[in-house]
Order: sequence, then C-alpha cells, then structure tokens
Amino acid sequence: MTLPVPILIVVHNHSEFLPRLIESLEQFRLNAYFCDAASTDNSAKIIENSSYSNSLLKKEKLESFSKNNNDLLRHFNIQSEYYIILNPDTYFDTNFVEILVSYADANPNAAIVSPRLLYPNGQVQKNWKRYPNFIQTILKRFGLTTIHHEPLVESGPIDWCLGACFLVRDSFIKERSFLFDERYRLYCEDIDICFDAHQRGYDVIGLDTTYVYHNLGESSSKSIFTKYNYWNLQSIIKFIVKWNRLYLRHF
Repeated sequence: MTLPVPILIVVHNHSEFLPRLIESLEQFRLNAYFCDAASTDNSAKIIENSSYSNSLLKKEKLESFSKNNNDLLRHFNIQSEYYIILNPDTYFDTNFVEILVSYADANPNAAIVSPRLLYPNGQVQKNWKRYPNFIQTILKRFGLTTIHHEPLVESGPIDWCLGACFLVRDSFIKERSFLFDERYRLYCEDIDICFDAHQRGYDVIGLDTTYVYHNLGESSSKSIFTKYNYWNLQSIIKFIVKWNRLYLRHF
C-alpha cells in the first residue's frame, strides 16, 4: 500500500476514551477520520484539538452507525484498497493496521479481517462469532431465557466479527454498492456485512497475530421498553426479511 489505510471512527459521547485512542493513532501516524454523531459532551472538541481536526465530520442529528460510516466515505471522498472500522472506545500499542493489511494483501479472498480484541486487563474478548439463533437472541435480550455460555471462537475462517474493529476490502464494498446497509439503525450491521461476504464467496477471517484493546460495555437491561432492545429487535427483523433466513448456516 502506498497510501495510509483510512480508519473510520464514529463517536457519540466518547470523551472518556478519545484521548487514549488518539494517542494510539498518533503514535503510529495512522490515517483516521472521525464522525461526531451529535455528541453532547466534549468529544468533538477533543478531536478538534488533535492532529485529526481536519478529518472530523460533525453532525447535529443523531443518525445510525451505518449511515455515519458511509457518510465519512462520502463527505471526505475517501478511496482506498482497504478500510478499517474502529470503535472510539479502543486503543492499541502495536500497529495492528499494518498486520491486517499484510494479511489481506497475501489473501485476496479475505474480504474482512478482524484482529483479536482484548479487555484492558488483557482478557480475551469474544469478538469472533458463530451465527446466532435469532429466537434465542431475542429471548436473551429481553431476559426471557438464561444466558448460555458462548464458546471462544478460534482464529481462522469465522462466521462474523463484532463491528468494533475490522479491515474490509474495497472491491467487496463496490460489489455490494455500500459499506454498511443503512436500514440497520444499530445492531446487525456487522452480521449483515459478514454474511454478505460469505454469500459472495469471500472469507471472513479472525487473525490472532495482532490485537486491539476494547472497553466493551454491555447493557444489562431486561426491559423490553429500552431503545436498545427496540433497535436490536428491529434490526433482527430487517435482517431476516432482507436475507429471507431465520436460521443461518455456519461457514
């Protein structure tokens, strides 16, 4: 690669985490673009006071994760062989981008490559996933069934990965005509892009030769009236309708 791979970061009230993320980005002189999605804290100000001030898209209206990422590509007319999707509550002490790109260069059938995510204490996160049973997912989300143990997925070909951090190939994006499907407000956009990659004959890879730290936050609410539960259910229904599948075959 002759140009730095662009990193797309959507921010919404993440001022607590941004200084450490920006420090990581600057340490390795990485090429990052930020979308501040109507934050009410000083997230935008932190970015404006950094070396990424000219790579900030500020929004007054809270929009979907999918649209915010797509808007970064449109607004800055970003073009690259690869893109990195990265959460604002992450940080790193190695140049994980370089390692992901090297793997993608050597494996042209890999449309998506995800590093291992770690908690700040070094514990492994389960960011590589098997396709879910949507019925069980809905019941668990609303506290109507006990939480089952989720196995740790090994590195190599995987079904899908969390959208907190992954590399995606531009040629695959061009095939599907967009980065993320904007019909999903929140949740399922990461399952959707990985499932689409498999449907088109590409590989989705979990790569354990590099890692990123992720301050993963879990919502423990069991009320069906929370907006997050509503968005989750809405996205699951949209996915099922879009792909005409209630149960997904593992790859």
